Parts: sequence; structure tokens; C-alpha cells
Amino acid sequence: MRSTPATAPAPATPARARKSGQGSKWCRPSTRLAIYHRDGFCCAYCGAAAEDGVVALTLDHILPCELGGDNSTTNLVTACLSCNSAKQAKTTRQWFTRLRDRGIDTTKIGARIRRLIRKPLDRAEGRRLEAERRAR
Repeated sequence: MRSTPATAPAPATPARARKSGQGSKWCRPSTRLAIYHRDGFCCAYCGAAAEDGVVALTLDHILPCELGGDNSTTNLVTACLSCNSAKQAKTTRQWFTRLRDRGIDTTKIGARIRRLIRKPLDRAEGRRLEAERRAR
């Protein structure tokens, strides 16, 4: 008598929303620019602006993909490379706890994030900015 193969249990963590090594290609350039525009081309965490010339902007998942977050625009904020790297795959709450342990008041940061994700995304502006970049 043969035994039937056991089915593997479902993984404990949800599948990642993007593949490793995918870089910035997981998000359309026009959507990325629309999010940057919505956030005023400033880091949602420290307020550093792209106009400063030294700040590299990235998108950060408020709830990391590894913890069930998705790529929806309400789960994405603009972050400078420094803040995004420091936050890593932590939830905002976990990261804020670490910041408070270092003496940083996170009240204003949290309010800024809530305000930003409630703002409507201007996709037409994102497409315009993308066309402008391509023309250069």
C-alpha cells in the first residue's frame, strides 16, 4: 500500500509583493513620481527635500511586504535613502519605538504620514513629470 504525499503547509509569511533584485521596476515610473509629488518631494520621516541636491528619494512601504503590506499608494510614502535603510522591514510602530528610545519625538512624523496617505494621488501629474524626465 502506497502512502499519499503530504501537502506542504501554507507558508507562515505571505508572498513578497516584489521579487528580490527587482530594484525600482516594481512600481511604474509615473506612479512613483506621482507619490513623490503627493509627498512634496520630501522624506515623510525626516523632511529632507530632493531640492537639497544630496537626498536620494525612495519609496517606503508603511507596512512592509514581508509583514503583509502591499504596493498600494496608501501603503507607500516618499523616504530618503537614509531613513528607508534605517527603517528596513520594521513596521512604523516598531521603528517609532526605536526612534523614541533615541529621544526623537515621533508625534509629528506620524501625523505627517497620516496626512500624506490621505491626500489624493495625482496620476496625471505623475505622467507629466515622467514625460518631462524622458524629454531631457
